[in-house]
Parts: sequence; structure tokens; C-alpha cells
Amino acid sequence: MHHLYHGSGYRHAELKPGIHHTGVKVEWDKSESNEWLYATSVMEEAISQGLASVVEKHFAMSRFKSSGRTLEFIFEDVPPTLREIEALTVYLYKLDWHKDIWVAVNNLHNGMKNEYKTKEIIPAAMIDHCKQVDLKTYLGRKEVILSSARSAMNW
Repeated sequence: MHHLYHGSGYRHAELKPGIHHTGVKVEWDKSESNEWLYATSVMEEAISQGLASVVEKHFAMSRFKSSGRTLEFIFEDVPPTLREIEALTVYLYKLDWHKDIWVAVNNLHNGMKNEYKTKEIIPAAMIDHCKQVDLKTYLGRKEVILSSARSAMNW
């Protein structure tokens, strides 16, 4: 493996775990937290992760699931439109692989086998390149499900 990919809503000269930006620890899935920077060896997974992170910051998203070409977003209340999601900004970083700083995530909740994490700061010298993702094109290749947890409870 020569590269990892990281998706983010921010364009930074260097990458670091989210806790460095906020000062507040956040935990997800009982096994992951913002104390780590996450990346994957699969470009599509990195874009999906970055998109989920951005959607979570802009809308009241309670759950995200990616399976094959299907992306499912579950929101606490009324979901945004696909156009609103397409208008968001996601960057894809290509990172040089350095096995001494990355460890496998092995998260049993998300089933991703290609995901790695680090608590290190990734300097600009280790970022091969960064580009903005064309979300309209990316989402056009996917089956996107936008639903509300509230309406699902009413069934």
C-alpha cells in the first residue's frame, strides 16, 4: 500500500485529529472518537466518510450507513434535500502511507476493513494532494436515501 485517503469538509495544510480543533472529545460507535484522524485505503470510502462528517455538522443527522453504492442518511427530523447535500463542500486528501504512524481501526460497528487511524499530525509534506470533490457527480453515481428517524418511529 502506497497511499491512504482522508475525506474532510475543511482544506488544511496539515491534518490532525478533530479534538485538536475543538478541544472537546466526541465519541462515536463506542469504539471511535475525535482523538484520532481516520483514513482508508479506498478512495470511495474516504469520500463517503468526509461527506457524512460534513452532513453531520450541517444537519441534525443521527446515523449514516454506506453499503456498496448505497448511502443512507438518517436525520433526527426532516431530512435536507439532495440539492442541499450536493451544495456542501468535501475535500479528498491523498496521503503518503507511513506504516509506523497508522494502526488498523477494526471497528466491529462499521465493518470497514480498510480503515486506519492515527493520533499524529500529518504534515503537508505527507499529503500527496488535496482536491475538492464534485458532490453532484459523486452522489449521481450512488443510491442516496434521506430519511427521518422521527417518521420511522411513527410506523
